[in-house]
Amino acid sequence: MARFWRRWLKGRAGGRIQTPAPAAALHSSNAGQQAAVVDHVEEAVLLVQGSAVRWLNPAARLMFPALEHPVGRTLVEVVRDHRMDSLAVRAHEAGLEQAAEIELPSSGRRLQVRALPLNDGGIAVLVQDVTRLRHLETVRQQFVANLSHEIRTPLAGLDLAAQTLSEQLPAEGDARTFIDRVIQESQRLQAILLNLTQLAALDADGMEVERAPFGVAALVADLGGRYQSRAAAAGLELRTEPVEDGLQALGDRGKTDQALQNVVDNALKFTRSGEVVVSTSSDDSRVEISVRDTGSGIPPRELPRIFERFYKVDLARGGQPGSGLGLSIARHLVELQGGTIVAESSPGAGTVVRVRLPRVPLTSR
Repeated sequence: MARFWRRWLKGRAGGRIQTPAPAAALHSSNAGQQAAVVDHVEEAVLLVQGSAVRWLNPAARLMFPALEHPVGRTLVEVVRDHRMDSLAVRAHEAGLEQAAEIELPSSGRRLQVRALPLNDGGIAVLVQDVTRLRHLETVRQQFVANLSHEIRTPLAGLDLAAQTLSEQLPAEGDARTFIDRVIQESQRLQAILLNLTQLAALDADGMEVERAPFGVAALVADLGGRYQSRAAAAGLELRTEPVEDGLQALGDRGKTDQALQNVVDNALKFTRSGEVVVSTSSDDSRVEISVRDTGSGIPPRELPRIFERFYKVDLARGGQPGSGLGLSIARHLVELQGGTIVAESSPGAGTVVRVRLPRVPLTSR
């Protein structure tokens, strides 16, 4: 919605931002259409000159009904919150857009507020009520956290019973086939449960992140050794290319390892034949750890969405069973450290996932 306001506030001369006229003063047909849109959008808009509100749309009047005649009064009198007024002041002083999410103590409403500086010295204050959205996010977070907690005990019991029964059955026969399938599905559920637990921790914003130097060579070696047996069982080659001597990244080694495990797990899952290669590169400011596979690749229309939660590539195009959480969790873990994660792929050409973290500068001699 902010993009619409930026376009609406652009002046016709030189593309500069200027203060728009009130809806009643807009005479052209195009301006009249824009005014009609502004009058009917749910986002509140207030135009401030100096410290006084000089125009506001109907949504703003409904959102801030304290004054019957708000035009000409100060912003803080109209919105009854000093934080919004401070946001407008900062936007005016810095000449840059300012944004914040504010919870009103009286009503408990949560408002997303943006203050846009105008070229005539005025400020456009845009306010969106996100109370319902935040409530739904909280409900979802609590559901995921409760589900992961409640399912842990019965799943552990199921796995223990299956493992015990497996030891008492003959090595061949239908019973062995069925119990192996039970154990396989139990392990799959445990992997999903682990992802849900990590997701709940990420949503709670309570996950602590270290920012310390760690050796990249040891991390890559551990990663390769952990998945060698699985790759061999699938008829794949898992290679780790040599790492630059003394190369160190700045971040959380444990969380980087978790993220890379999810990436390698995904690569092995979607590669039918060939290899998965873990390699590294670096420049003066960052370290890049890449995981490249020779799988079927990802269609261009699906590539931008692979890091979304619960998103899974179309099964008809080679997708595999899973929760659709692995790469999403990897993205969160990497971004928590100030890093980035990107994917490059095309159908039939495999996929490369690149994890980039800040580099620890070499000690000068």
